[in-house]
Amino acid sequence: MREFKVIDMHCDTITAIARANTSFVDNDLHISLRKLQKGNYMMQCFAIFIYLKGLSNPFEKCNEYMDLFDQFMKENEKEIAQVTTAKEIVENDANGKISALLTIEEGGVLEGKLENLQHFYDRGVRMMTLTWNFENEIAFPNYVYEDVPRCDTERGLKPFGFEVINKMWDLGMIVDVSHLNDAGIYDVLNNARKPIVASHSNSRAIWNVPRNMSDDMIRKLKANGGIMGMNYCDHFVSGNTDRNQIPDIVEHVKHIADIAGVETIGLGGDFDGISTPIGMSDCTKTHDLYAALNEAGFSQNDIDMMFYKNFLRVLEANEVK
Repeated sequence: MREFKVIDMHCDTITAIARANTSFVDNDLHISLRKLQKGNYMMQCFAIFIYLKGLSNPFEKCNEYMDLFDQFMKENEKEIAQVTTAKEIVENDANGKISALLTIEEGGVLEGKLENLQHFYDRGVRMMTLTWNFENEIAFPNYVYEDVPRCDTERGLKPFGFEVINKMWDLGMIVDVSHLNDAGIYDVLNNARKPIVASHSNSRAIWNVPRNMSDDMIRKLKANGGIMGMNYCDHFVSGNTDRNQIPDIVEHVKHIADIAGVETIGLGGDFDGISTPIGMSDCTKTHDLYAALNEAGFSQNDIDMMFYKNFLRVLEANEVK
């Protein structure tokens, strides 16, 4: 098997580093610069995750974490660089450099103001998860934190939510529906002007939890030209914390490929935002996932599409030329 390349749509590493006060280059987290290099990463999306509950200044806190991201990029500019376009990712790869795309997980950081979306775009953000596990000015989550998980099929995007997604498409930002409730996901799909993503969501048919996507959603995502990133968290893969998750991840991939094609699949490990899964214990284990997919009968082109080509296509389709 020849070498492969990886683009991962979601991790919470920046927030995790800030909380642990540890190194970006080498640490005990799921992701570090050295681990990304060992894992053959072409690009990692670095989400700024904000825990909204009880926080009076989510906009300010998000900017603080972005300052830390900027610091990491500056300190390691010979090995990794922030990007905003698909072309820059390809160019960095040709020059032996990893790319980093800045994203946001929690649309509540906008504090209900469209001008804050412009601010984050100007800082290089090119994708935003509309909600996490709390209601915000945009929409409702599919899992209410500290409450009973539920699929909310009645309350979709709020009026501000429709303003946000349209402004994101105007600017050239990818709309991410992971964590969004069912009604909200359908609102986005039914109004989408560009390909969207579910950056870290699996198949509900394989493991029935609200955070995963139904077959109907996945088929509509295919029609939209969007993609969903395979999440490595055991709670969304199999519900079994005591076994290797890789064979179960492959089952999710096989099912999604059967109903929507490999062109609808990407990677979104959720590293440093989840407990450590068996098998995919850090970002170097992409080698093991690659081998498992190859053994399951996926061709080199199939794996290349899932591992990096699909995301490059979606990013480019969202860019404003």
